[in-house]
Amino acid sequence: MSNIPEFTVSEISSSIKRIVEDAFGYVRIKGEISGYKKATSGHCYFSLKDESSVISAVLFRGSAAKVDFEIEEGMEVVVSGKVTTYAGRSNYQVIVEKVEMAGIGAILEMIEKRRKKLLAEGLFDEAHKKPIPFFPRKIGIITSKTGAVIEDIKHRIADRCPLTLVLYPVTVQGKTASSEIIEAIKYFENLSELEKPEIIIVARGGGSIEDLMPFNDEELVRAVFSCSIPIISAVGHETDTTLIDYAADFRAPTPTAAAEIATPVISDLRSNIEYFAQKLKTLPREIIANYRDKLASIEKFIQSPKQILDSASERFNMYSKKFDLSIINFFESKAKRLLAIRFDNEKILNKIEISKQQIKFLDEKLITWVKRYVEDSKLKLDHLAKILQSSSYDKILKRGFALIKDKNNNLISSISSSNIGDEISIQLSDGQLGAKVNNKSSND
Repeated sequence: MSNIPEFTVSEISSSIKRIVEDAFGYVRIKGEISGYKKATSGHCYFSLKDESSVISAVLFRGSAAKVDFEIEEGMEVVVSGKVTTYAGRSNYQVIVEKVEMAGIGAILEMIEKRRKKLLAEGLFDEAHKKPIPFFPRKIGIITSKTGAVIEDIKHRIADRCPLTLVLYPVTVQGKTASSEIIEAIKYFENLSELEKPEIIIVARGGGSIEDLMPFNDEELVRAVFSCSIPIISAVGHETDTTLIDYAADFRAPTPTAAAEIATPVISDLRSNIEYFAQKLKTLPREIIANYRDKLASIEKFIQSPKQILDSASERFNMYSKKFDLSIINFFESKAKRLLAIRFDNEKILNKIEISKQQIKFLDEKLITWVKRYVEDSKLKLDHLAKILQSSSYDKILKRGFALIKDKNNNLISSISSSNIGDEISIQLSDGQLGAKVNNKSSND
């Protein structure tokens, strides 16, 4: 055992460091981000893990600035760098120089998880969508200041309906893109009411999933959702979909389509105005002509007063002739009946004489009956007058009776109709006395 060479800790650590670095050199490692932390210095510390192992990693500030997407916990990545040891802790780590997402599948899985999370929070609900103004006076554009996108939007709007465009230039790819777009949205929202645009268009051209990653940023999605100005998302081509498309108030398939959605066609508006102006000129004439046609059709069923009188006169003459003819026929018929009747003068005179005698008898009898009836009626009236006089109101009062009334001039016929203390009046034959009820006693 004494033949085994003896080393110091530093010597062993240095040897291990040389062996590890010489054996591996520059490597690419695929794994899942775990325990990610970004220090104030700008350095990033995390671990890479798979189903059974973990390896520490450090991403220094210079290399971190080159990563064009936000590193997140649980993200599957491929890192490139050097494996080295750290003597102070007797461990090894990867000094990362480059970070890439681990394939399209991992990116899509991360986006889908984020989409479901934001969907559950209600950020994509249709109820929150704001309507796009029909005729805006000003439109805010958030995109790159160079390239085909801004030019396409400018030309399309100039062709359709020239209006004020305000460009807020941003980078539309890379690590800082999402934060710049958020800053642009806040800028437009904080303008005064006179300067604030009615619509914001967030646009960029097509690209790979990696290129469009800034538009899947969670903070950007929340900024789009919270914006008080309607936002049209126009990111990529028609087949490209990012998370801000779900949160925006309207999703356009292309930037050019966004310009069409945001503006009316001024030539169409002019045509409509001319059409309605012409309609206003011709409409009164059409209305008058229409009423004239209606009056003409009504006049067919309306007769003039002369026609009505002539018609009535004809009917009167017709009925008058019928009446005259009826009268003539009536009297002719009666005359024929009279001529058909032959009377015996003797019989008629006898009947007349008998009738006279009967009338005279009945007349005498009627006079006798009337006289008798009048006398009987007079006797009855005299009798009733005596009875009425004996039962006269004044006669009764003169015999010592009195009529008692309450203060409302109502007759009091029972002690139950008055109370002690009530004011009453006593009517006598020669006048009236005022009194007050002092006590009550019943005959019972």
